[in-house]
Amino acid sequence: MDKKVIERKALMVSIVMNLINGLAGILIYIVTDLNALLLDGVFTLIAFVSSIAALFISKNSHRTTENFPNGMYFLEPLYGILKSIATLMLLVITLLETSATAYAYFVHHDGQPMVTGPVLPYTIIMVISCFGLAYYNKRQNCKINGLSTMLEAESRGNYIDGLISAGVGVAIIALSLVDINGPFGFFHYTGDFFITFFLVVFSLKEPISVLSQSFKEFARSTVQNDEIHDKINDIFRDILHTQADKLDILIFKQGMHIKVKIYILKPEDSQLIERLVLQKNHLLDKLTQEFDHCSLEFSF
Repeated sequence: MDKKVIERKALMVSIVMNLINGLAGILIYIVTDLNALLLDGVFTLIAFVSSIAALFISKNSHRTTENFPNGMYFLEPLYGILKSIATLMLLVITLLETSATAYAYFVHHDGQPMVTGPVLPYTIIMVISCFGLAYYNKRQNCKINGLSTMLEAESRGNYIDGLISAGVGVAIIALSLVDINGPFGFFHYTGDFFITFFLVVFSLKEPISVLSQSFKEFARSTVQNDEIHDKINDIFRDILHTQADKLDILIFKQGMHIKVKIYILKPEDSQLIERLVLQKNHLLDKLTQEFDHCSLEFSF
């Protein structure tokens, strides 16, 4: 199956699931007024909107225009960058809001106990749904050799969403064991802050990682993916045999597009240059079979 088709199918599944999960999260937030659930619900709705954008990008990034004759593959890492920034902003804003609530209680003794009635069953369903969707997107990306920056961002976003839901559920169970009139009764009033704080701390790593990876792709850094390196090196060894060791193979990835640039370590080796020229179409065919969207350049 075409790699773009696999990517689009996965994004369609993400759109449907993120919409359902996001609306459920907002509904439970309205009932409970817990900011941790607002974080959960809005995070999922951001994922829903970004999945629609990702589907549009998936359908159009390979198209060429007068201004972009090599395609618009830069849109794919740009998507990862913007989604990561939106995720980080949401985490920080939610933490600041819950911090204000905790401050009001500890300083002014102003606050209401948390309403947790429907939270636990909601979090159980969300954990199963989000982790399941994260696994699905990761598996689909593995089918296409991990080429999709957008499925990578989706998978990690789903994982964070599931982690947020799991954290809320564990915190609610722990809170049920605390006596509201006991020495730790303040958790019933400020628990939302502590839950959100730990969720933000444990969730920060994923969007920062995606941001770093997407920025490297956007800036056309060399590929860090060992699997892509190995597959491309194997193709050159299969065709050129020991002469492949005389080449410096640089691999660049921008979205689904792979660019392979070959430098000859000994430019005076005319026999190798001649063979490369003769085998260029064969090499490009093999690369295209593996990666769909691929270009090959020689530097003598």
